[in-house]
Amino acid sequence: MNLSIVIVSFKSFHLIEKHIRLIENKHQIIIIENSLDKKLKEKLEKLYNNVEVIIPENNLGYGAALNLGIRQSKNNFVFCMVADLNISKECFSQISNIINQFKDFSILSPTYFDESVFKNYAIHNKKTIDLKKRTVSNFILKEVDEIDGAVLLVNKEKFDSFDIMDEKIFLYFESTDLCFRLRKNNQKLYVVENLKFEHFGTQSSHLSFKKQILICRNWHYCWSKFYFYKKHHNYFFAFKRTLPNLVRSIKLCIYYKFKGDDYNFQLHKSELSGLINAYSLKSSFYRPSID
Repeated sequence: MNLSIVIVSFKSFHLIEKHIRLIENKHQIIIIENSLDKKLKEKLEKLYNNVEVIIPENNLGYGAALNLGIRQSKNNFVFCMVADLNISKECFSQISNIINQFKDFSILSPTYFDESVFKNYAIHNKKTIDLKKRTVSNFILKEVDEIDGAVLLVNKEKFDSFDIMDEKIFLYFESTDLCFRLRKNNQKLYVVENLKFEHFGTQSSHLSFKKQILICRNWHYCWSKFYFYKKHHNYFFAFKRTLPNLVRSIKLCIYYKFKGDDYNFQLHKSELSGLINAYSLKSSFYRPSID
């Protein structure tokens, strides 16, 4: 079967094995464990002969970890995913059915069960995409401009290099950046309207690390937002787009400091720190302080 699965994990031991049980053992499964948890590697590789757990020397973040998993994958199609998903066993077999019949895409993804609040895809310019939907077996495929990175089916044949993600981005905006570059080169991105999954968001890591993870996410969201707009536009455009984040973080830092709420003060201080470092053109260096 021409399908590998890559799961990026950071202290996701409470979720990983559930996903492995849903995937047929004929598929190669690669887990990139960014928390350097060697016990997880020993456990999973002993239990499952189709699982490889890669422990990088350092926490790579999401994009660089995906690149590593894609480079190590043996198959042409790579199903990349975060850990905090509700995804069915049938979804993997249905993905296999689709790629057996349709290969003219760079990335493809199922869609959310509930799209009333948020969709995992976007269409930015209807003039540049084919609005006519495709039918593959019983599946309806819609061309889009952007797909959220929680789930991405990557067609390696469409890429000159398997460094697909920009590794300067540690977290956030990596899939936005990828899709922007693909669409600029007229590559095809599709979502499958009647193939569904659920992304819980911010739950990949165990709850015992919640504070450290939230601080890390806040820092990188602000840093990556500025970096993305600077990369594809210019410094002043990026500053303008992140100015509301700067004003908000300053106001909330003052508010929570005055209230004596150190928890929320630290969360918003991390946003401010991420922005200041981005404005200073420093690298995305912050990492969660977890042993």
